[in-house]
Amino acid sequence: MLLALVAAAVIVAVGAIALSLTVGRGKKTPTNASTGPAPTIAASSLGVVDGIPQHGLVLGSPKAKVTLTEYIDTSCPVCKDYALTTFPSIVKTYVRPGKVKIESRVVAFVDPPRSKLGRQLLLAAARQNKAWQLSEVLYQNQGQEGTAWLTDSYARKLAAKVPDLDVEKLFTDAASASVQDEATTTDSQAQADGVRATPTFLLTTRDGVRHMLGAGNPGFPAFAKVLDRALKE
Repeated sequence: MLLALVAAAVIVAVGAIALSLTVGRGKKTPTNASTGPAPTIAASSLGVVDGIPQHGLVLGSPKAKVTLTEYIDTSCPVCKDYALTTFPSIVKTYVRPGKVKIESRVVAFVDPPRSKLGRQLLLAAARQNKAWQLSEVLYQNQGQEGTAWLTDSYARKLAAKVPDLDVEKLFTDAASASVQDEATTTDSQAQADGVRATPTFLLTTRDGVRHMLGAGNPGFPAFAKVLDRALKE
């Protein structure tokens, strides 16, 4: 996946808020991707979201007036970069103080077999309000693109790194019809929102209007400009 960083800018026109983000398009890898060596399991501090209200795939205070919607793929390298470098600053500055809440919508775009399993696991973890912690562990241990890095056995080891996550329930729920229904609904939402790459971001402002921000990871300062603008309006 190629990511060319460009300067991000805020454009206000006809009441719309736009964020210039570089599109990080993921190439769909073949289903017979080589296995490759499993990455070493790492789980650094998961304190990024500790103590913040979670309701399924929504992180932050229900009273927050601004919502940042993220379309992510657990096998997307640009999503990993965003999750480990930009997301923590957004959480610290806007989500933890109750100003903004984040809604995650998980798609299976980059590498269908691995992306599908990752999505099922996050949807299942959301039922235990542990999706955000599991997401962090998955990105910390994301394997090389084009390899069959996420297997059932490896996913179990990763899930075990999340405190208080019931791993057996996680896998039972992940295989359920209701989780598949949720995945189908997310695909429909992604199509309606015109999502063609991951990560893609939308912003819902105080007036309830949703604004397409773009795709990619331009870094925290670009998001800060847009979120500050939205919070002032």
